[in-house]
Amino acid sequence: MVGTKRSNWCDRKGRNVYSVWMVLLFLMFVCLLQLLPVHSSFSAGYNADLRVGISIIGDHLELSFGDEYCLFDVVSGEFLPLNAGRYKILPVKSRIEICDLRGENRASVEGPLFLQPVELPFADSSFQLHNALYGLEYRGALEIIPEGKGLLAVNVLDLESYLLSVLPAEMPAFWGNDGGMEALKAQAIAARTFAHFNREARRHSGYHLCDQEHCQVYKGKGAENPCTDRAVRETSGKVLTYGGRIIEAFYHASNGGFTELSQNVWQKSSPYLASVPDPYDDPDNPLGLPGFMRCSPWKVTLSRQILSARLAEKGYNIGEVERIDIVSSFASGRVEEIALQGKSGKTLFLTKEDARVALGLESQLYSISGSTWGAQLCAVSAKSGAEKKENFSDLEGKWVVNGHNNQMKSVLHGSKFFVHGDKEKGSIPRTSSASLVFEGRGRGHGIGMSQYGAYNRSRAGHTCREILSFYYPGAEIVVR
Repeated sequence: MVGTKRSNWCDRKGRNVYSVWMVLLFLMFVCLLQLLPVHSSFSAGYNADLRVGISIIGDHLELSFGDEYCLFDVVSGEFLPLNAGRYKILPVKSRIEICDLRGENRASVEGPLFLQPVELPFADSSFQLHNALYGLEYRGALEIIPEGKGLLAVNVLDLESYLLSVLPAEMPAFWGNDGGMEALKAQAIAARTFAHFNREARRHSGYHLCDQEHCQVYKGKGAENPCTDRAVRETSGKVLTYGGRIIEAFYHASNGGFTELSQNVWQKSSPYLASVPDPYDDPDNPLGLPGFMRCSPWKVTLSRQILSARLAEKGYNIGEVERIDIVSSFASGRVEEIALQGKSGKTLFLTKEDARVALGLESQLYSISGSTWGAQLCAVSAKSGAEKKENFSDLEGKWVVNGHNNQMKSVLHGSKFFVHGDKEKGSIPRTSSASLVFEGRGRGHGIGMSQYGAYNRSRAGHTCREILSFYYPGAEIVVR
C-alpha cells in the first residue's frame, strides 16, 4: 500500500522514522548535489556511484519487487512506502501517477522519483522492470524522471555490481571454462575503465552510460554468471591509465588481423592505441595455434536498389547508385574513403566509419568485387520479333562506330548506345540485377582490445596484463 500521511511512515517494528529519514536525507542530498552530474537522487548508506539509462518499451514503467521499497519524491520531499507487489508508473500531463496491479491510482506526484529498498544492503535487493528492452531484474535503485511525454528510467548502482552484468553481455562467460579466464579478466578491466571514463566525461543528460552496445551492453542481474563474476571479483578496482589519466578503453569483437588507430575510424587520436598486425585475431591463423577461435570473414551482396535505399535511409539522397569506388585505404587495409555516383549526377564521398555504417557492413576492413555497375553495359537488339540482351562488361571505355551513320565514334560509357538489328533499340540500360559483393574481415571498429584476440592470447598462456599491454600500449593498470 502507498502511504500519503507522515504519521504512517513507520518501519516494520512500528517505529516512526520520518524525522530520522529527513535528517539523513538532507545531509545526503547536500553531499550528492556535489557529486552527481545531473538530477539530485539519493541513496542512504549505498555507494551508488554509477547511473545507467535503461531502454524501456512504451512511455510508462511496470515495476515489481518482493521486498518493501520506497518512492521518494525529490520535489515535495515526501516518501511513498510500497509493499511487495507490482506497480505501474505513468506520465500524466506534468505529473507521475503510481497505480497498483488492479489499476487503482495510489498516488500522483510531480517527480522525479527515486525507488530504493527500505532495508539495506542494496546489493542483496533487486527489483523487476517488466518493460525494459534488454533486461528484467536490476540491482540497486531506480530514478524515474519525466521526459517529454514519457519517463526516463535510470538504474543507480555501484560500479562493481554494474560490471557483473556487463561482462557476460559483452564476452561469452563460458570462455572462462575453456582457457579464456585471462581474457575475461582483461575484459573486466577494459569495461571498468570504459565506465570510469564515461562517468567522468558526462556525455549524456541524466545518466553516465546507457544499456546499449554503443555504451556497454547491460542486461541487469539476470545476465550474471559465476565465471564472469569471478573475473570482476579478481580484478576489483583495476583500471587502465595513461599519464595518470583514465583512458577511453575501446574494445570490439574482432580486428580481422590488424588493430587500428582511432583517428582512422573517427577523428580523435590517442597515444595508447596503435595500428599493428595481430596474428592472434587473424582468421588465417598464421601462428598455427591449436584450438584457435576464428572470427570468420564475411561477405555481403547488395543490389543497387538495396544500396540506394540504405543510403537514402541515412539521409544521402543521390538517386539510384550508378557506380561505387574505393578511393583510398589505410595501411591496415581498412577503407578510408569511397565515392558513390548517383543517377542524379551527384557523387557522394564517405569516409572511415561513416562509410561502413552507411553501407551496413561488419567492419571497415573490406574490398569490393563482383559486377561494378559503371562497367556493365547491356546491349539490346531485336531480331524476328525476339528481343536479345547481352552483357559486355569488358567494353567499358572502348571506342565504337555510331550505329546511325557509321561516321561518328563514341566511347562505351554510361547507359546508352546503339546496336544493329532488324529493329534497332536506342535505350541500352544496365541490368537491374547487377550487384556488388563486399568481402571483409573482422567485426566492429578494430580499435583497442579485440575480444577474439584476447581469448586466443589467453589460451596461448598470456596473462590479462600482457593482453592489455598489447591492445593498449603504454597504458598502466592501477587500482582506483
